[in-house]
Amino acid sequence: NDSRWDMTYLGMQIMVEGLALAAFGFMHAGTEEPLLRQLLRYVMADEARHVAFGVLSLQEYYSHLTQAEIRERQEFAFEAAVRMRDRFLSQEVYERLGVPVRPMVELLLNLPPERSAFQRMLFSKIVPNCRKLGLLDAGDGWLRERFTEIGVIEFEHHVDTSEEYEEFVAA
Repeated sequence: NDSRWDMTYLGMQIMVEGLALAAFGFMHAGTEEPLLRQLLRYVMADEARHVAFGVLSLQEYYSHLTQAEIRERQEFAFEAAVRMRDRFLSQEVYERLGVPVRPMVELLLNLPPERSAFQRMLFSKIVPNCRKLGLLDAGDGWLRERFTEIGVIEFEHHVDTSEEYEEFVAA
């Protein structure tokens, strides 16, 4: 039970809603049914609104935090991102089946981009919003280094969710 309201916003509005936006975007990209595509655009617009609200709520607040407080937010965002990524690696399944986990995880983490589309979409939502919040380069650039290590810093300049929301509303 954390009394820091901004940690809840970071977790829910940026990380989890970013995951939802990626999931619905993945479904939208995978269907040709016109009605479903339109419905998913409405859902994606709503999810983008949630994320944009989180970014707007946190941007100014984060500009007044100490370096130690920012580092806590960076570590939290990175841990959440890694946990979301790892949930899709099915490590528990391999353990239960008696399959060596490490080689499977390495294989899955090194799939060509077209095979790891959902994970790429997930980070294309999270990384730009962390940049917009100032978390990538705050202090010594700790979060930028971590995202570079796991190979997702390439998404830094993807459209951030507030811009994406405007596109959904205009469509």
